[in-house]
Amino acid sequence: MTGLIPGFRGEVIRRGDAGFSAARSIWNGQVDRRPEVIAGCRDAADVAAAIRYARGAGLPLSVRGGGHNVAGHALCDAGLVVDLSAMRGVVLDHAAGRVRVQGGARLGDLDAVTVPEGCLVPAGIVTDTGIGGLTLGGGIGWASRRFGLTCDHLTEAELVTADGRILVASEDDTPELLWALRGGGGNFAVVTRFTFRTRRISPSVVAGFVVYPLDREVLAGLAAVAALNDPAITTITFLRLAPPLPWMPAAVVGEPVIMVGVVHTGDNETALRAVDPLRRLGASHVDTIAPAPFLSHQAVLDAANPAGHRYFWSSQYVDTLNADLVELLIDQARSLSAPGSLIALFQLGGAVANPDAASCVPFRSASWLVTYGSHWLEPAEDSLHAAWTRTAVRAAAGFGLDGGYTNFESDHHRTAPFPAPVLQRLAAVKRSFDPENVFCRNLNIPPGQDN
Repeated sequence: MTGLIPGFRGEVIRRGDAGFSAARSIWNGQVDRRPEVIAGCRDAADVAAAIRYARGAGLPLSVRGGGHNVAGHALCDAGLVVDLSAMRGVVLDHAAGRVRVQGGARLGDLDAVTVPEGCLVPAGIVTDTGIGGLTLGGGIGWASRRFGLTCDHLTEAELVTADGRILVASEDDTPELLWALRGGGGNFAVVTRFTFRTRRISPSVVAGFVVYPLDREVLAGLAAVAALNDPAITTITFLRLAPPLPWMPAAVVGEPVIMVGVVHTGDNETALRAVDPLRRLGASHVDTIAPAPFLSHQAVLDAANPAGHRYFWSSQYVDTLNADLVELLIDQARSLSAPGSLIALFQLGGAVANPDAASCVPFRSASWLVTYGSHWLEPAEDSLHAAWTRTAVRAAAGFGLDGGYTNFESDHHRTAPFPAPVLQRLAAVKRSFDPENVFCRNLNIPPGQDN
């Protein structure tokens, strides 16, 4: 349909049009919202036109980038979706060490341009993840301990404000807005283009998984070894039933396991020596750690996170995996409410803990992020798995730092986890750029009142 939105050049799909069901589908199949209008944007001018139309018509508004956010913030009921999913361009300026990425691009789009050229922006662990939401929420991935978060590499952002203005946020012109975009979520504007600083990396790294039986001694050993890890090593560990992966022994599939995922971004010879302690935590079922293309490892978890399945996540930052927390995690892993569910332990520290990072991401000094990822198929089980996840994260909160990672948060009842001074500063940015809280379908930061 054309002509509904003045000045709009993209594709407009209304409820009832052919293609509406497909256009409103997002990664988390549990999210079932029905907007009135989906505005498939081509550029920032289209985004501005769509925002002006929605506000003039009194329609609620949401923003879709990759559509991968577990809470389903991309969709709104009875409103307008600013859909960036066709805006997936990536342009690398290798000489300048910069890459420009449109707001609908996915992690796989970015990596396909950068990694073969020997550089990357550290970003995520599933290639279908939208770069926009990932960056605005922080951005944790396989290279974070060496290089930092995705948002740490954001140097400039083209964006559209709630009143339809097209601006460029930069460290020189609007440093406070750029700071807020580095971890404050989609609260402030629609980002139509990100400019990132890139990092040098070999296209081949040492990466893979060691799979152990679900055992307290293995998990306690992981905590001890990880505390000594070179920052070039990042581990992401999964407590779950062994999935039917091509390299998983058939006899192990369905058994409770600890899957220690490892990436070392240094030279291969040094890396193999450095990761060796992680391969000696006990008698393993399988060990796939070896030199491998970084692009291949970036996609290794894609099949375990299929679009259209039902998901409910929550998370908790912790300082240490002490004996009591290890005991709790092992017990929880033995009582997961669905066969596809898991507990993920993201190792932090290294560059993640950089005290000079100009971002608003909280809890950067934490050593671990404990994430509960419930995953199932039947709609009748929704409340069961949400309840299990909420109970599990409440138990972990007794060992934690009063909050979790906003990108891993399904629960709308949890509040934005920012310390009071940071929240006040973010609210001031919100008042400047979105005083009427037009962008409220997120882990919301209300504009509050001027002092």
